[in-house]
Amino acid sequence: MINLDNNQYIVYDTIYKNDINVSLANQGIFYVPGKVTQEMDLLYEVDAFARENAIVGIKLKVEDKKISVVYQESPRDLCQLQRPTNSPLMPIVCLPNELVINVYTDIESNQFIPDGVLE
Repeated sequence: MINLDNNQYIVYDTIYKNDINVSLANQGIFYVPGKVTQEMDLLYEVDAFARENAIVGIKLKVEDKKISVVYQESPRDLCQLQRPTNSPLMPIVCLPNELVINVYTDIESNQFIPDGVLE
């Protein structure tokens, strides 16, 4: 879990715990596991940290209190096309990589102002 306000995080004790890299969390960069359908060569060309650490997975970036997928490998790069989000109503769904990013808030229901229209 990542706090979008200050980049503090909690890595839960799951089978994926050792596949999460938070070394650059102070810069808002997180590497998380996900199904990879191609080689990571393009990431390694632009990201020396990922190359040096042989990271295989998805690169997330927290910026302006929003989270986004900045790099992943899939046939159409669908996940990178999704807008950054900080809304519980707008999760990032990255089906080719088997990743879903849900946003949770501690706002109480009577304080919540929807930022989307639900029908």
